[in-house]
Order: sequence, then structure tokens, then C-alpha cells
Amino acid sequence: MSQKILDTAQALFNKYGVEDVSMHQVAKTAGIGQGTLYRRYPSKSKICFSLMEAKIDRFLQELDEYLRNSDEPVAVRIRTIITRVILHFNEDLEWLRVMLTTDRLEETKNHLCENPPFTYLRLQIKTLLEDAAEQGTLMPVDPQFTSVMMASLPRADIILFLRDMGYSAEQIAEQYCRSFVDPLFVDRSTL
Repeated sequence: MSQKILDTAQALFNKYGVEDVSMHQVAKTAGIGQGTLYRRYPSKSKICFSLMEAKIDRFLQELDEYLRNSDEPVAVRIRTIITRVILHFNEDLEWLRVMLTTDRLEETKNHLCENPPFTYLRLQIKTLLEDAAEQGTLMPVDPQFTSVMMASLPRADIILFLRDMGYSAEQIAEQYCRSFVDPLFVDRSTL
């Protein structure tokens, strides 16, 4: 039943946009009662969170595959990871607008460092920074501290804010990398 609701909501969101789809419309299109829908998903934002979690899981699997198969310099791999994260958030800006107004977001803000996508991103960046330090291509920084800071910066609300200021997702990714990735490396000719 939950998957049917999510599939229906996804199709409606794709067709009409998140803001223009009501919970009543989701229930009616799924062929279920509103009570059934609200017991599983008490709000549209909860549906959005569930759909986003599935997308994030697929996205992290794609990043894993990229990292397993890449032999590019560490700086390029970190740039690629950050760029993909920013472009991933950009795909669902309307959803993010809905989700940023929910109580659950406040809950997740307080536990950002325990969030699985954040933990994954931080550990991947930390490992890459440690590799660069061993290779002698990293400026003298603490990989643990730097990975926390780097993983915390490409947040959805910040990307949304910058988009509202007129920056494209590609510009945001490029500026992020110029400001926070490139200066970490001794040899910038590989970037």
C-alpha cells in the first residue's frame, strides 16, 4: 500500500508539481480512502521525504560506483562528488521548498551529523583527503575536520537560497569547488 501511495504521488507530482497536488488527489488517484493515506503519511511533506529518501539511496549507490571505478586524482574525485551532490539537490527544488517548511526538517537539522547521507559524504571525503595527504598533494589540513565542514556545506536550503539569488546549479557547484575544494590541494593543475 505504501509503495502504491508513493508511486501515485510521484506521478502526480511529476505531472502537476508538488504544490498543486493535494492529499485528497493522491488518495483518490491511488484508489484508497483519505484515512488510509493519512495513517501512512500524515502530510504531503512526509510523502516528499519518503520519495526523497529513495532517491538519495539510489544517488549514494551511483556515487559508490563512481568512486569504485575512478582513478582520477583525489581533487577531481572530490570536485565530482560535490558537483553531483549539488546537481542532485537542484533536481528537486520544488520538493525542497515544501519540505523546508516542515517540522521534520527542524528535527533533521538538529541531527545532521547523524544523517546517513551526511555520514556517507563525510566519510568518503575524509578517505579521499587522507589519500591525498599520503600522496603529498594535500595542503596541511586535518582531514577529519575538513571532511565535516565540506560535507555540511552543500545543504539543500543553501542551494535553494543561492538559486533564488540567481545562480545556476552549475555555477553553485563551480563556486563551491573553487572556494572549498581547490585551495586544499598543492597541485591545482589537475583540476
